[in-house]
Amino acid sequence: MSDYLNEEYCVFDNDASASSFGWNFQSNAGIFLFLKYIQQAEDIKIESKLQDIEITLLDGNKVFAQAKSSQDFTVAKDTKEKFKDAIVSLARNKQDGNKLVYISNVPDTFKSATGVFNNSVVPYTDCLSGIKDEIDKAIQSTIASIEKKLAAETKQEKRRRIQIAKEMVENFDKSTLYISTIHPYWGNEENRYQSISDAVLSFLVDDIKLSRDDAISIKQRLLEHWQLRFEHNSTIKDTESQKKLKKSDFVWPVAAFLIDNELSEIYDCLTFTPDKCITNEVKRILESSECFYHERFEFSNSVLQEFNQFKKENRLDAVEKVFIKSHYNLFLNEFSNIEDLEEREYITKAFMFRIICNYKNLQRIGKGAGMKI
Repeated sequence: MSDYLNEEYCVFDNDASASSFGWNFQSNAGIFLFLKYIQQAEDIKIESKLQDIEITLLDGNKVFAQAKSSQDFTVAKDTKEKFKDAIVSLARNKQDGNKLVYISNVPDTFKSATGVFNNSVVPYTDCLSGIKDEIDKAIQSTIASIEKKLAAETKQEKRRRIQIAKEMVENFDKSTLYISTIHPYWGNEENRYQSISDAVLSFLVDDIKLSRDDAISIKQRLLEHWQLRFEHNSTIKDTESQKKLKKSDFVWPVAAFLIDNELSEIYDCLTFTPDKCITNEVKRILESSECFYHERFEFSNSVLQEFNQFKKENRLDAVEKVFIKSHYNLFLNEFSNIEDLEEREYITKAFMFRIICNYKNLQRIGKGAGMKI
């Protein structure tokens, strides 16, 4: 106790911002990589048992990524230290058929590759010879550091583990190595998220084929939604089923941001006359973050399949509203957590209307992300 009260020993540093910055970078690096591999991807985990970022591809292979960051890379004594640490971790993963990615915010980790890796994912095999030589030397230096640590270790069990790590790095298949730098990624929000924001915009315009105006109008809200999802995903244990974030659930909120129906449009679909209290509550639910659970692929797709079948069998005017009035009971269970029966009817019909009106956007999203609707 006296040590804590003695000023000579009383040196506290409660600043955990570097750790928070690292977790923040990891989540945003996950968004960046998932968008890069969106056509081939099936699902993603942040902070899995195997790596910082783990993307499962449609063919069953994986993208394993080590995300390394620095709050201020300008004061780093050796910019390759983070790469060396990452190689030791990546080497533990199965390499046959998989992609092993080192992703960081440190520009010019390799001096012979100025800007080459910025906001790209570049395979080792595509690197110029000078860059390959620099990467090779960094890996050899990693092996030398492990050997030094092995020589200094006296405990048998620790020596065994260090020896295994050494052999893994020695046998590392560099043809599976990919390198990426997110730049700029430092300082305040404007600098930090610019490249991620650009990647989101590119996805919306180039893959989903939205107009640039529509893409710009939803880009920021979509990015913030994904950031929250990925940060939360990193806190879920890898043993839990919800750890996997499916591609369909990742891209489907795009549709939610593209449509903003007035609730009054479905008044004539209701079996009651809504008062202001119910209308405000339904509006609150629609605008809440939990609303995105109901934008997931499975629910949207089931509504659309039922609607398309109904439309084929019934050539009617205002077919959308006729369908909603006659089929809403099929989807009430989606909102079983809402106890008030009038609110549940209202919110069910509101979601059905949103999904049906958004059909063309949903088709574009499915095609752009490599999914069948």
